[in-house]
Amino acid sequence: MEEIASACQDALNGIPSQRPLMEMTIPSSVDKTISPPGKHVVSLFTQYTPYKPSNGSWEDLKYREQYVQRCFSLIDEYAPGFSSSVVGFDLLTPPDLEREMGLTGGNIFHGAMGMDQLFLMRPVKGWSNYRTPIKGLYMCGSGTHPGGGVMGAPGRNAARVVLQDFGKNL
Repeated sequence: MEEIASACQDALNGIPSQRPLMEMTIPSSVDKTISPPGKHVVSLFTQYTPYKPSNGSWEDLKYREQYVQRCFSLIDEYAPGFSSSVVGFDLLTPPDLEREMGLTGGNIFHGAMGMDQLFLMRPVKGWSNYRTPIKGLYMCGSGTHPGGGVMGAPGRNAARVVLQDFGKNL
């Protein structure tokens, strides 16, 4: 918990975390077609990364490389030799996510997941029921309750509202 708090504080101070909170997946462990034989694809998702760092720029290749190496070194603490096994990488920073995927501010959750953006306040007060002021237009996805993540709950919830509105039995 202390490291999570520290990572968050680093971001509040405008710097990428010194010990980033990471989620690692290895999709090639279940789909052998995405990597060469004997190799793997690893995906890292790091939390608390500022859009505009106060101590550098994501446009600076050296700055980007330093962040990647910081992440890899942290993994080495738990999986020794990880860094030396990497043959290539691609880094998507918050500005990259905004530019390439249209995620405002590079936020994959489509807005902060603070108390002011949860439950009846997501995306804004009065619009939390998946309906918009435009008849027949509904919202789903990370910007709606319960928020981001790969779980499908916002879509399922919105679909239930659509079915309800059109008189279909659930």
